[in-house]
Amino acid sequence: MNISFKNYILISLLGFAISTSFLITPGYGMLNPAENPDWKKSALIVKKNGKTLIQIGKCNDPHAPYSTFKVALVLMGFDAGILQAKDSPKWPFKNEYETKFQDWYTRDHGLEYHWCQDHTPATFMKNSVLWYSHQITERLGNEKFQNYVSKFGYGNKDVSGTPGKGDGLLNSWLGTSLQISPCEQTEFLENLLLGKLVLSKDSQEKTRGVMDREEEWDGWKLYGKTGGGSGGTGWFIGWVEKDQERIVFAQYLDLSDQNIDMEGLPFHKSIGLKAKEIVKTYVLTLLKQVDHAK
Repeated sequence: MNISFKNYILISLLGFAISTSFLITPGYGMLNPAENPDWKKSALIVKKNGKTLIQIGKCNDPHAPYSTFKVALVLMGFDAGILQAKDSPKWPFKNEYETKFQDWYTRDHGLEYHWCQDHTPATFMKNSVLWYSHQITERLGNEKFQNYVSKFGYGNKDVSGTPGKGDGLLNSWLGTSLQISPCEQTEFLENLLLGKLVLSKDSQEKTRGVMDREEEWDGWKLYGKTGGGSGGTGWFIGWVEKDQERIVFAQYLDLSDQNIDMEGLPFHKSIGLKAKEIVKTYVLTLLKQVDHAK
Protein backbone atom coordinates (compact mmCIF):
# COMPACT_ATOMS: atom_id res chain seq x y z
CA MET A 1 0.00 0.00 0.00
CA ASN A 2 1.53 3.37 -1.07
CA ILE A 3 1.16 6.08 1.53
CA SER A 4 1.82 9.71 0.63
CA PHE A 5 0.89 11.38 3.86
CA LYS A 6 1.99 11.48 7.49
CA ASN A 7 0.10 11.33 10.71
CA TYR A 8 1.11 13.34 13.76
CA ILE A 9 -0.27 12.07 17.06
CA LEU A 10 0.42 13.83 20.33
CA ILE A 11 1.40 11.16 22.84
CA SER A 12 2.94 10.93 26.25
CA LEU A 13 5.37 8.09 26.86
CA LEU A 14 7.24 6.52 29.75
CA GLY A 15 5.74 8.80 32.36
CA PHE A 16 7.57 11.90 31.12
CA ALA A 17 6.32 15.10 32.71
CA ILE A 18 5.96 16.77 29.32
CA SER A 19 4.15 15.73 26.18
CA THR A 20 6.19 15.08 23.05
CA SER A 21 4.87 15.06 19.49
CA PHE A 22 6.09 11.92 17.72
CA LEU A 23 5.90 11.36 14.00
CA ILE A 24 3.84 8.26 13.33
CA THR A 25 3.59 7.02 9.78
CA PRO A 26 0.20 5.36 9.20
CA GLY A 27 -0.18 1.82 8.01
CA TYR A 28 -3.33 -0.24 7.76
CA GLY A 29 -6.60 1.34 8.69
CA MET A 30 -6.35 4.66 6.83
CA LEU A 31 -7.92 5.62 3.53
CA ASN A 32 -8.17 9.40 3.26
CA PRO A 33 -5.06 11.59 3.39
CA ALA A 34 -5.40 13.36 6.73
CA GLU A 35 -3.46 13.86 9.90
CA ASN A 36 -5.92 11.58 11.67
CA PRO A 37 -7.99 8.91 9.89
CA ASP A 38 -11.63 9.91 9.73
CA TRP A 39 -13.16 6.74 11.12
CA LYS A 40 -16.93 7.08 11.33
CA LYS A 41 -17.80 3.72 12.93
CA SER A 42 -14.52 2.14 14.05
CA ALA A 43 -12.37 3.26 16.98
CA LEU A 44 -8.95 2.72 18.55
CA ILE A 45 -7.62 3.77 21.93
CA VAL A 46 -4.11 3.04 23.21
CA LYS A 47 -3.05 3.90 26.77
CA LYS A 48 -0.07 3.66 29.09
CA ASN A 49 -0.15 4.30 32.83
CA GLY A 50 -3.66 5.68 32.49
CA LYS A 51 -2.62 8.23 29.85
CA THR A 52 -4.07 8.10 26.34
CA LEU A 53 -1.39 7.75 23.67
CA ILE A 54 -3.58 7.27 20.60
CA GLN A 55 -7.31 7.88 20.18
CA ILE A 56 -9.04 7.55 16.82
CA GLY A 57 -12.76 7.46 16.14
CA LYS A 58 -15.62 7.52 18.64
CA CYS A 59 -14.05 5.70 21.57
CA ASN A 60 -16.94 6.44 23.93
CA ASP A 61 -19.59 4.81 21.73
CA PRO A 62 -20.79 1.49 23.21
CA HIS A 63 -20.96 -1.79 21.29
CA ALA A 64 -21.64 -5.44 22.03
CA PRO A 65 -18.46 -6.99 23.47
CA TYR A 66 -18.95 -10.39 21.84
CA SER A 67 -16.11 -12.75 22.75
CA THR A 68 -13.98 -10.07 24.40
CA PHE A 69 -16.40 -10.66 27.29
CA LYS A 70 -14.65 -13.99 27.86
CA VAL A 71 -12.02 -12.02 29.79
CA ALA A 72 -14.72 -11.11 32.31
CA LEU A 73 -16.12 -14.65 32.24
CA VAL A 74 -12.75 -16.21 33.06
CA LEU A 75 -12.35 -13.76 35.95
CA MET A 76 -15.73 -14.81 37.30
CA GLY A 77 -14.95 -18.48 36.85
CA PHE A 78 -11.62 -18.33 38.70
CA ASP A 79 -12.99 -16.13 41.48
CA ALA A 80 -16.03 -18.36 42.04
CA GLY A 81 -13.94 -21.56 42.05
CA ILE A 82 -15.60 -22.89 38.89
CA LEU A 83 -12.21 -22.74 37.16
CA GLN A 84 -9.03 -23.79 38.94
CA ALA A 85 -6.06 -23.30 36.62
CA LYS A 86 -5.27 -22.76 32.95
CA ASP A 87 -5.58 -26.51 32.32
CA SER A 88 -8.39 -27.25 34.78
CA PRO A 89 -11.19 -28.07 34.53
CA LYS A 90 -11.12 -29.92 31.22
CA TRP A 91 -14.77 -30.18 30.23
CA PRO A 92 -15.97 -32.55 27.48
CA PHE A 93 -18.01 -31.29 24.54
CA LYS A 94 -21.63 -32.48 24.40
CA ASN A 95 -23.91 -32.31 21.37
CA GLU A 96 -26.69 -30.81 23.51
CA TYR A 97 -24.64 -27.63 23.96
CA GLU A 98 -25.26 -26.70 20.31
CA THR A 99 -28.99 -26.21 20.96
CA LYS A 100 -28.15 -23.11 23.04
CA PHE A 101 -26.27 -21.28 20.28
CA GLN A 102 -27.69 -18.52 18.12
CA ASP A 103 -29.16 -19.22 14.68
CA TRP A 104 -25.93 -18.53 12.76
CA TYR A 105 -24.30 -21.66 14.20
CA THR A 106 -23.88 -24.92 12.28
CA ARG A 107 -21.87 -28.06 13.06
CA ASP A 108 -19.49 -27.04 10.26
CA HIS A 109 -18.83 -23.83 12.19
CA GLY A 110 -18.20 -25.83 15.34
CA LEU A 111 -15.68 -28.07 13.61
CA GLU A 112 -13.97 -25.11 11.93
CA TYR A 113 -13.63 -23.27 15.26
CA HIS A 114 -12.47 -26.38 17.16
CA TRP A 115 -15.46 -26.15 19.49
CA CYS A 116 -16.58 -29.78 19.14
CA GLN A 117 -13.94 -31.18 21.49
CA ASP A 118 -12.81 -31.05 25.12
CA HIS A 119 -11.58 -27.70 26.41
CA THR A 120 -9.72 -26.13 29.33
CA PRO A 121 -9.70 -22.45 30.41
CA ALA A 122 -6.61 -21.86 28.25
CA THR A 123 -8.04 -23.51 25.11
CA PHE A 124 -11.42 -21.89 25.80
CA MET A 125 -9.76 -18.49 25.45
CA LYS A 126 -7.58 -19.52 22.51
CA ASN A 127 -10.48 -20.96 20.49
CA SER A 128 -13.19 -18.64 21.86
CA VAL A 129 -15.46 -21.58 22.73
CA LEU A 130 -19.06 -20.47 23.26
CA TRP A 131 -20.33 -23.57 25.05
CA TYR A 132 -17.55 -23.19 27.66
CA SER A 133 -18.84 -19.65 28.31
CA HIS A 134 -22.29 -21.08 28.91
CA GLN A 135 -20.94 -23.65 31.35
CA ILE A 136 -19.45 -20.82 33.41
CA THR A 137 -22.53 -18.57 33.36
CA GLU A 138 -24.99 -21.36 34.08
CA ARG A 139 -22.94 -22.52 37.05
CA LEU A 140 -22.91 -18.94 38.34
CA GLY A 141 -26.64 -18.39 37.92
CA ASN A 142 -28.38 -15.09 37.17
CA GLU A 143 -27.78 -13.38 40.50
CA LYS A 144 -24.04 -14.05 40.79
CA PHE A 145 -23.55 -13.32 37.11
CA GLN A 146 -25.19 -9.90 37.44
CA ASN A 147 -23.29 -9.18 40.66
CA TYR A 148 -19.93 -9.79 39.00
CA VAL A 149 -20.75 -7.62 35.99
CA SER A 150 -21.88 -4.84 38.33
CA LYS A 151 -18.74 -5.15 40.49
CA PHE A 152 -16.57 -4.90 37.39
CA GLY A 153 -18.45 -1.78 36.25
CA TYR A 154 -18.53 -3.52 32.89
CA GLY A 155 -20.06 -1.24 30.25
CA ASN A 156 -23.78 -0.68 30.74
CA LYS A 157 -23.89 -3.70 33.12
CA ASP A 158 -27.06 -4.99 31.40
CA VAL A 159 -27.05 -8.80 31.21
CA SER A 160 -30.78 -9.21 30.70
CA GLY A 161 -30.29 -10.58 27.17
CA THR A 162 -32.88 -10.54 24.40
CA PRO A 163 -36.06 -8.70 25.51
CA GLY A 164 -38.71 -11.14 26.63
CA LYS A 165 -36.55 -14.24 26.22
CA GLY A 166 -34.75 -14.46 29.57
CA ASP A 167 -31.54 -15.57 27.84
CA GLY A 168 -29.07 -13.31 29.61
CA LEU A 169 -26.89 -16.21 30.75
CA LEU A 170 -26.49 -17.32 27.13
CA ASN A 171 -26.65 -14.26 24.92
CA SER A 172 -26.38 -10.98 26.82
CA TRP A 173 -22.88 -10.24 25.47
CA LEU A 174 -23.59 -11.47 21.93
CA GLY A 175 -25.32 -8.48 20.38
CA THR A 176 -28.30 -8.15 22.72
CA SER A 177 -28.29 -6.15 25.98
CA LEU A 178 -24.68 -5.80 27.16
CA GLN A 179 -22.59 -3.02 25.60
CA ILE A 180 -19.19 -1.49 26.29
CA SER A 181 -17.14 1.28 24.70
CA PRO A 182 -13.46 1.11 23.67
CA CYS A 183 -12.63 3.52 26.51
CA GLU A 184 -14.41 1.25 28.99
CA GLN A 185 -12.62 -1.79 27.59
CA THR A 186 -9.22 -0.22 28.31
CA GLU A 187 -10.32 0.87 31.79
CA PHE A 188 -11.42 -2.69 32.55
CA LEU A 189 -8.07 -4.07 31.35
CA GLU A 190 -6.14 -1.45 33.33
CA ASN A 191 -7.96 -2.51 36.50
CA LEU A 192 -7.19 -6.14 35.71
CA LEU A 193 -3.50 -5.40 35.22
CA LEU A 194 -3.29 -3.42 38.44
CA GLY A 195 -5.23 -6.05 40.41
CA LYS A 196 -7.83 -3.40 41.28
CA LEU A 197 -10.96 -5.41 40.46
CA VAL A 198 -13.07 -6.26 43.50
CA LEU A 199 -12.28 -9.97 43.58
CA SER A 200 -9.38 -12.26 44.46
CA LYS A 201 -5.86 -11.34 43.33
CA ASP A 202 -5.34 -14.99 42.37
CA SER A 203 -8.23 -14.92 39.91
CA GLN A 204 -6.87 -11.76 38.29
CA GLU A 205 -3.39 -13.27 37.96
CA LYS A 206 -4.75 -16.48 36.42
CA THR A 207 -6.89 -14.52 33.97
CA ARG A 208 -3.89 -12.51 32.80
CA GLY A 209 -2.09 -15.82 32.25
CA VAL A 210 -4.74 -17.35 29.98
CA MET A 211 -4.76 -14.19 27.84
CA ASP A 212 -1.21 -14.92 26.67
CA ARG A 213 -1.29 -14.98 22.85
CA GLU A 214 2.16 -16.66 22.67
CA GLU A 215 3.24 -13.91 20.30
CA GLU A 216 5.55 -10.92 20.42
CA TRP A 217 5.26 -7.50 18.80
CA ASP A 218 8.77 -6.14 18.31
CA GLY A 219 10.00 -7.88 21.46
CA TRP A 220 6.92 -6.96 23.54
CA LYS A 221 4.82 -9.89 24.75
CA LEU A 222 1.22 -9.85 23.56
CA TYR A 223 -1.88 -10.57 25.65
CA GLY A 224 -5.34 -10.16 24.21
CA LYS A 225 -8.75 -11.38 23.12
CA THR A 226 -10.62 -11.19 19.83
CA GLY A 227 -14.36 -10.81 19.48
CA GLY A 228 -16.71 -10.61 16.53
CA GLY A 229 -20.36 -10.62 15.57
CA SER A 230 -22.23 -11.68 12.48
CA GLY A 231 -22.89 -8.09 11.37
CA GLY A 232 -19.35 -7.25 10.31
CA THR A 233 -18.19 -5.80 13.62
CA GLY A 234 -15.51 -7.00 15.99
CA TRP A 235 -12.78 -6.27 18.50
CA PHE A 236 -9.23 -6.90 19.51
CA ILE A 237 -8.42 -5.83 23.07
CA GLY A 238 -5.36 -6.46 25.20
CA TRP A 239 -1.91 -5.19 26.01
CA VAL A 240 1.77 -5.64 25.28
CA GLU A 241 4.40 -5.76 28.01
CA LYS A 242 8.16 -5.62 28.31
CA ASP A 243 10.45 -4.95 31.27
CA GLN A 244 7.44 -4.35 33.55
CA GLU A 245 6.00 -1.74 31.16
CA ARG A 246 2.55 -2.24 29.66
CA ILE A 247 0.63 -0.58 26.85
CA VAL A 248 -3.11 -1.27 26.78
CA PHE A 249 -5.38 -1.01 23.74
CA ALA A 250 -8.87 -1.61 22.41
CA GLN A 251 -9.64 -1.72 18.70
CA TYR A 252 -13.25 -1.77 17.57
CA LEU A 253 -13.74 -2.51 13.88
CA ASP A 254 -16.83 -2.00 11.76
CA LEU A 255 -16.30 -3.29 8.23
CA SER A 256 -18.97 -0.94 6.88
CA ASP A 257 -16.78 2.03 7.83
CA GLN A 258 -15.79 3.38 4.42
CA ASN A 259 -12.77 5.14 5.87
CA ILE A 260 -11.13 1.89 6.96
CA ASP A 261 -8.69 0.70 4.32
CA MET A 262 -8.20 -3.07 4.28
CA GLU A 263 -5.66 -3.07 1.47
CA GLY A 264 -2.55 -5.06 2.40
CA LEU A 265 -4.07 -6.74 5.43
CA PRO A 266 -3.38 -10.47 5.75
CA PHE A 267 -6.52 -12.44 4.95
CA HIS A 268 -8.58 -13.47 7.97
CA LYS A 269 -12.15 -14.71 8.08
CA SER A 270 -12.35 -13.55 11.68
CA ILE A 271 -13.24 -9.88 12.15
CA GLY A 272 -11.43 -10.00 15.48
CA LEU A 273 -8.21 -11.01 13.74
CA LYS A 274 -8.71 -8.22 11.20
CA ALA A 275 -9.00 -5.81 14.12
CA LYS A 276 -5.81 -7.30 15.55
CA GLU A 277 -3.91 -6.54 12.35
CA ILE A 278 -5.05 -2.91 12.37
CA VAL A 279 -4.14 -2.20 15.99
CA LYS A 280 -0.85 -4.04 15.53
CA THR A 281 0.30 -1.52 12.95
CA TYR A 282 -0.36 1.43 15.23
CA VAL A 283 1.13 -0.22 18.31
CA LEU A 284 4.26 -1.41 16.49
CA THR A 285 4.94 2.15 15.35
CA LEU A 286 4.37 3.38 18.88
CA LEU A 287 6.65 0.73 20.38
CA LYS A 288 9.52 1.89 18.22
CA GLN A 289 9.10 5.33 19.74
CA VAL A 290 8.97 3.88 23.25
CA ASP A 291 12.12 1.81 22.78
CA HIS A 292 13.90 4.72 21.08
CA ALA A 293 13.12 6.97 24.05
CA LYS A 294 14.84 4.64 26.53
